[in-house]
Amino acid sequence: MKWMPLLFLLVGVVAIGLRLPQLADRPMHHDEANQAYRFGILLEEGTYAYDADDHHGPTLYYLTLPVAWLTGAETFAETSEITYRIVPVLFGMLLILCTPLLRSGIGSFAVIAAVLLTAISPAMAYYSRFYIQEILIVFFTFLTIAAGWKAWRGDSRSWAVVCGLSAGLMFATKETAVIAYAAMAGSLLVCGLMERKIRIPLKSLLVAAGCAVAIAFLLFSSFLADLDGPLESIMAFKGYLARGTGVDTDHVHPWNFYLKMLTWYRFDGGLVWSEGLVCGLGLVGCTFIIRKKIPTACNLGLARFLMFYTLLLTLTYSTISYKTPWCILSFLHGWILLAGIGVASLFDATKRSKILRLLLALLLIPAFGTYRLAHRTVFRFAADPRNPYVYAHTTPDFMNLVRRIGEIEAVSPKGKEMYLQVVADPKQTWPLPFYLREFPNTGYWVDASAVPTRPQPDIIISSADLKIEPDGYLTEYYGLRTDALLAIHIRSDLWERFIETRK
Repeated sequence: MKWMPLLFLLVGVVAIGLRLPQLADRPMHHDEANQAYRFGILLEEGTYAYDADDHHGPTLYYLTLPVAWLTGAETFAETSEITYRIVPVLFGMLLILCTPLLRSGIGSFAVIAAVLLTAISPAMAYYSRFYIQEILIVFFTFLTIAAGWKAWRGDSRSWAVVCGLSAGLMFATKETAVIAYAAMAGSLLVCGLMERKIRIPLKSLLVAAGCAVAIAFLLFSSFLADLDGPLESIMAFKGYLARGTGVDTDHVHPWNFYLKMLTWYRFDGGLVWSEGLVCGLGLVGCTFIIRKKIPTACNLGLARFLMFYTLLLTLTYSTISYKTPWCILSFLHGWILLAGIGVASLFDATKRSKILRLLLALLLIPAFGTYRLAHRTVFRFAADPRNPYVYAHTTPDFMNLVRRIGEIEAVSPKGKEMYLQVVADPKQTWPLPFYLREFPNTGYWVDASAVPTRPQPDIIISSADLKIEPDGYLTEYYGLRTDALLAIHIRSDLWERFIETRK
C-alpha cells in the first residue's frame, strides 16, 4: 500500500505529540520516585541487587543507564524527571514502530489501524510517560509474539533468538510476565485443539528458550556479580501469589475494575474516560475471527491465537484480587491488535459498497474523540484524581512544598548544604526523597522521639498526623496525596530572610 508510509508518519507525529512534551510537569508518582532511587544506586555504585518489594526486575534500570550517560549524569542528584521518563516514551514509540512486524500475519490495513489506536489510546499515552515497568513489558511481550510468529512461519533461527531474548526480557522487566506466558501457552493449546494439529519447530523453540533463560539470568545476576539474584526472583513468587489473592495489600478491587476503565469510567463529576473504541472494534474483530470472515491478508491461526491470548489475559487479570490501573496495558494492547483486525475485516466486508465504506470512515469521529481524551489525560488531568489512570498520585500542591524548599535554600548561607529532617512513615515520604536528592544533609526518621535535637535542623518535614510543633519554626501544610498532608517547619531566621526577598 503506497499510502501506508505516509499514514505511519502522520500517526507517529500524533504519538510523539502525546508522549514527549512537558515530561517534567507532572509531579513524580511515589512508584516513579522509588524506581528512580533504585536506578540511582545502579548509576553511582555500578551494581544491581534484586529486591522483590515493588521494584521488580532490572531491565528498567539498565535501560536508563544510556540516557544518564548521554546527558552526563554521574550521580542520582544530577538526574532529572526527563532522564527517567524518556525511557518509557522511547519504548512507547518502539511499540508503535514495531507493529508492522505482524504485517505478514494480520495485513497492512490491520497494522495501520492498530498503530493509530495504540497512538491515541489514553492509557497507552499516559503510561508511556510513566517511569515504571509497564510499557516495557508490553513492548517485550509484543516483540515475543511478533518474533515468535516470524520464527514459526519461516522456521527462522534469527527470529527465534529475538523471540527468546524478548521473552527473557519480559521476565527481567516484571514478574507478571508469567501471566502472559500462561496466556500464550493456553492460547496455543486451544488453537492446536481447534486445528487438531500444530507444527512445533523444536530446534527454534530450544534456541528461544535458551536465549530467554540466558538473558534473564544475566540481568538478575547483575551480569554474574550476584548469583543469588536469579533464585531470589523465583522465590519472590510466594509473596506475589499472596498479594495476588489480596493478602497484605491495599490494592484490592472488584472483578470489574478493569472492565469499567475499558468501557465507561466517571468519578466525582469529571469527564467520562473510556477505551470503548478499542473494545468495540476488538469485539468486532473477535466476531469476524469466529466466523472465519477475516481478510485474506490476515492469517486465521494467528488471529485466533491473538483472540484467545487476549481473552485469557483479560480474564486472568480480572480474576486476580490485586489490581492497579497500569496493569490494564498488558491485555489492552491485545484488544488493540484485535481492533485492528476488526477494522480491516469491516473494510473488507464492505469493499463492494462505496456507501458502506463511507459510513465506516465515520469511525474517524470517535477516533478524534479518543485522541482529545488522550490529550486531556496526559496534560490537563495528568495528576487529577478524577482521571482513572491517576492512582494514589502525588498532588500538584506537593510541588509548592518543593518550591518552598528551593526558596529557603536560595536565602540560606548553607545553600544545598542545609540540614533537613524528614519525620514520617515511608508511605508518607515518597516521592520526597527524589526531590531532595540534591540535599546531601537530609535525614529520615519514622519515630519522632528518635529524632536528634542537635544540630538544629534548618527545615523539618513531617507527616501532619505527628503534630510536631517545634519552637522557633514557622509551619506550613501541603498536600502529598488526596488522603495525606505534609507539614514543613522552617527555622524562623530563614523564614524572615525569605520574607525580606518578597518586600
